[in-house]
Amino acid sequence: MSSKDLTFRRKERKYIILEHDFEEINQELQAHIPVYHFEGRPALVNIETTYFDTEDFLIYNEYLARSKFRFKIRMRRYGYEGIFDPQYLVEMKINSNSLSHKNRFILPGGLFDSFVAGEDLRPEIKEANQSLIGAQKTYRLIYKLLKMNQLVPVLQTSYSRIAYQKGSKRVRVTVDTGITHKSLIGKPREATLDALVLESKIMGKTPKWHREMVNSLSLLKQQRFSKFATGINSLYFPKRGKYYFYHDDSSTGGEMSSRIVESCELLKTALRLGD
Repeated sequence: MSSKDLTFRRKERKYIILEHDFEEINQELQAHIPVYHFEGRPALVNIETTYFDTEDFLIYNEYLARSKFRFKIRMRRYGYEGIFDPQYLVEMKINSNSLSHKNRFILPGGLFDSFVAGEDLRPEIKEANQSLIGAQKTYRLIYKLLKMNQLVPVLQTSYSRIAYQKGSKRVRVTVDTGITHKSLIGKPREATLDALVLESKIMGKTPKWHREMVNSLSLLKQQRFSKFATGINSLYFPKRGKYYFYHDDSSTGGEMSSRIVESCELLKTALRLGD
């Protein structure tokens, strides 16, 4: 990982694609923005993500309830042509008043089982993250959150991604295909989404070509979308429907569960995030 700072703040726009195949989307995008090759690697990247939650899905329900301040923890690894990198990015994604904050650290692949088992790996994490700003602090926070909430791996999601980006980095678009979910607790289950997902990250004014593309391809902008939630819906609560991202009890909207208040206060203080 070449970046020295693995902390991000940005707004995101996500679209579901049902009427067009990947080649149509790819052709339209390349007319305006080039395919991005990370460090000269192949354009198509394989991504495998492991999500953490309680066994009664507290983090998932915080998302459904639209809590104004919430977080999730996931482990991600990247591969090319079926061969994965020998390390994971452990990421804490925080949503605070509609803004997304991401904090990450590198976990050597050989420490996967030890990390999941809750072992304290501070010396190993320090060694693996010497050049990454804030990584050790992020590890300590995630370690505390896993312990405080008894979070365990509940879902593994894999897919292929191709990115589009100019040198200015002001506009970045990704397209995800073959999104497949596997359960990690209870009965083994697997489900694949029947849609592509396009995500735009734009700094400043939206380009005219982007607005025209959304209209011409009938992209369905999602007010709410989460691979994590589609996976939990598909595997553990199939009667809810894959793309239903709302709590059945509307009276809980915006309020966090008392079980997770301590964790959220810890994050607000440690990362200086206001209400």
